[in-house]
Amino acid sequence: MSKTQTVTRTFSIRKELVEAIEKEARARGISASALVNQTLDRSVRQVWPSDRFGVVVIGHYAIRGLLGETPVEGVRKVAASSAERLKVRAPLFGTEQRLESVLDLMEGVMGPYFGWFKFAHTVRGRDHSILLTHEMGRGWSVWLEAYYVSFFMDMLEISVKSGSTDSMVVLEFRA
Repeated sequence: MSKTQTVTRTFSIRKELVEAIEKEARARGISASALVNQTLDRSVRQVWPSDRFGVVVIGHYAIRGLLGETPVEGVRKVAASSAERLKVRAPLFGTEQRLESVLDLMEGVMGPYFGWFKFAHTVRGRDHSILLTHEMGRGWSVWLEAYYVSFFMDMLEISVKSGSTDSMVVLEFRA
């Protein structure tokens, strides 16, 4: 960030929090200011998503219960429909209609901030494999699989081969 884009402000921050910020910044190899800027940016844009993005926080037990009571085809239909709607909202998350941007959204937002899954991505030439792991049960795997197959098609026009178990989803595609 250039000096013309920054503003100096003074804030009171608890001593132990400053120490934690400095420790984490060292571990990441960045300045404490850069870490604070990244953290505030993410907080303002992504941690308070209910008003801007229509996200409601609900417990895992409730989601598992709802998915467990919903027929598989109903879960798939709602997941695909939700993914189609995200195409309109994705720019609000800073996501462009590019593969790299979508992968960043999955790894940096939907995994850690939304708590949907743990994300692993491997690339061999043009072949991509994404592994999404979670502890939410079979219904959640059905949701994630249908959501991302639709999401990749809607956002990027990429056809995805997929498979799932009770605790993971595999997405494979060529790009």
